[in-house]
Amino acid sequence: MALREIERILGYIEGELRCRHSILYEAMYNISLKSVQPYRSWLEKLSIDLERQASDYGIDNEYKDFYTLWCESLKYLMEETYLSFRDIAKLYDVGKALGYLDIESQQMNLQLERELIHKHILELDKDIQARMKNAIVLCFLGGIMTVIALL
Repeated sequence: MALREIERILGYIEGELRCRHSILYEAMYNISLKSVQPYRSWLEKLSIDLERQASDYGIDNEYKDFYTLWCESLKYLMEETYLSFRDIAKLYDVGKALGYLDIESQQMNLQLERELIHKHILELDKDIQARMKNAIVLCFLGGIMTVIALL
């Protein structure tokens, strides 16, 4: 469920960049309004950090690029969701594509990352189905063994 929400958010980011030509902090804020918790808080915090960085540029000596802010925000997301370390690692790759390249390159990279996440979701769905079958068989066999033991 969490990865599906991430996939949806990446689709929204792609749409914000392609159709609305939003800058990143506006895009993150707009997407946060459409998201559920804890993703809403994650995107709002990221939006605030990005806006603060854009407005303080040149004033403060502590400049952080987009990827640094993205990675810091993922720490919050890891604590608040059930995403595995492997899933969070995929999101680190998303941050590498955003904020540096031209809009078309960012869109292509987002689309690629979204496709990779979608394939990962499909793999997890197959794994869940196999595990469910195994659990049903084990429960059935356990019930048979219990009946035999009681006789």
